[in-house]
Amino acid sequence: MNPVFIKTFIKNNQGKTVNIKIFGLRNKVENVQGVIKNIYPQIFTVETKNGLKSYSYSEIISGEIKIAVF
Repeated sequence: MNPVFIKTFIKNNQGKTVNIKIFGLRNKVENVQGVIKNIYPQIFTVETKNGLKSYSYSEIISGEIKIAVF
């Protein structure tokens, strides 16, 4: 994936509810639902019911996480 496309996608969906699927070790998958809050040059933050979590754009590029917008 193109990093510019990913940053634009995140920026266009700031303030919207997203579902993030996190692929961990040993085929573990965690689903997190929250709202995209802040956007920074290397990371973006998502506010969940458990607090604020940060993710990097490189995690999307490498396939460690996937994002779906509601």
